Amino acid sequence: MTRIYLPANAAMLRSLAGTGEVKPVSAVHTVTAWLEREAPGADVEDLEYTAFSDAATASVALLVGQVPRRVVISADVPDELVSERSEGTAADFDGSVKLKKVAAVHMDDDAAAEEIAGELASDAPDLAVIEANVLDWYAPTELQDLLAALASRQR
Repeated sequence: MTRIYLPANAAMLRSLAGTGEVKPVSAVHTVTAWLEREAPGADVEDLEYTAFSDAATASVALLVGQVPRRVVISADVPDELVSERSEGTAADFDGSVKLKKVAAVHMDDDAAAEEIAGELASDAPDLAVIEANVLDWYAPTELQDLLAALASRQR
């Protein structure tokens, strides 16, 4: 199994909760052979954090017209469905992520969402300001509660 980090948004979380699966709309991120070569001696957790951070950055592109919260879904998927790209942490994933294979859901909190909304509304959003926010961690069993809380904040 390969741990992937799927850039997502609130709509994709609703799909995951409703259907029990979600299909990536862009590349996923993972610890690739390229990353391991570029960071010799780095421990697995540092490599995973790099791939996770790249997924969080990629999720910004999915926020247009959405709740301004970056979302990353961490999941374990069959190795044969993941094809690494030649550089970076990006990989192609030929399948959908099943809820039962989700290890965690990560999402910006209220304060980060407000800051991100402000950045995205500006003429020149500063990606470093967005990336400075740390995503909160949620267990897959908290998905319905997370979505309910999101819905109540949008009213």
